[in-house]
Amino acid sequence: MKRTLLMIALLLALPGVAAAQFTYKWTPVPIDSTWDAMTDFRATETIAKYSAQVAPLQEIVGYTEEEYNRERPESGLSNFAADVVRVVAEKKTGEHVDVGLMNFGGIRTSLPKGAVRVYDIYSIFPFDNYLVTFDIKGSDLRRFLNQMIARRRVEALSGVEMVITGKKADKLLVAGAPIDDERVYKFATINFLMDGGDGIVLSDVAFNRKDTDIWVRDAICEYLREKMARGEKISLHRDGRVQYTDWEERR
Repeated sequence: MKRTLLMIALLLALPGVAAAQFTYKWTPVPIDSTWDAMTDFRATETIAKYSAQVAPLQEIVGYTEEEYNRERPESGLSNFAADVVRVVAEKKTGEHVDVGLMNFGGIRTSLPKGAVRVYDIYSIFPFDNYLVTFDIKGSDLRRFLNQMIARRRVEALSGVEMVITGKKADKLLVAGAPIDDERVYKFATINFLMDGGDGIVLSDVAFNRKDTDIWVRDAICEYLREKMARGEKISLHRDGRVQYTDWEERR
C-alpha cells in the first residue's frame, strides 16, 4: 500500500500529470496454502535444465565456526588468501616459495559461518586469476615492499612481517629474517598483479617467470578439501604480519 501511494505521488509530481484523474482499488490477499498449487511450470523447468551444471557449486569444502571478513591492514581472510597462494604454488611447482602476494581487491566478500561451499569460494574470488611464480633479487624485493609501504597500500602478504610507522618500515622480515640484498627469493602471486593490476609493479624486477594453469579459486577449494579430509575446520586469524604503530591516525 505504501509503495502504491509513493508511486502515485511521484507521478503527480511530473509536469502535466497533476491534473489527470486516477482511480485505483485494492483488496487484501491472504498468503495461504492456496498458493502452493503450481500452475506455471516454466520456472521449475528452467531450474531443472541447469541444475546438473550448478550442482558442483553446492559441494561443501569446509566448515567455519564464525564469519570472516576482509579488513586492512590484515585480516584472517586476507592472510589466508595470501598463504594459499604461496603454499599451493610451492606444492605445485616443487620449489620453496618465500613470498606470497594477493590483492585485497581480489577478495570480494566474506567467508560465511558454517558450511562453506564451492560457490562461496567462487563468490569471494570471482576473477579468472591464475598463479604465477618468479625470482626476485633481495634488493628489488626490499624496494618493492617499501614502495607499498610508502603509498600506504600494503596488499595481502605471506612470508613477510612488517611494522610500519607513517610511510616507513620499522621492521621488515622475509621468512623471519632481514632481507639479504644479494639473495634470490622465490615469489608467488596472481597474473593480475604480475601484469600491473592495482598499481603493482613487478614485471621489471622479476625473472624466471612461470605461469601456471592453476586458478586461484580452484586452488583454494582443493586446499580446503584436503583440510576437511583431515577433519580440520577452517579457522582464520590475524598474526601481526602487517602492523601499523599509528594505524588509527593513518586511516
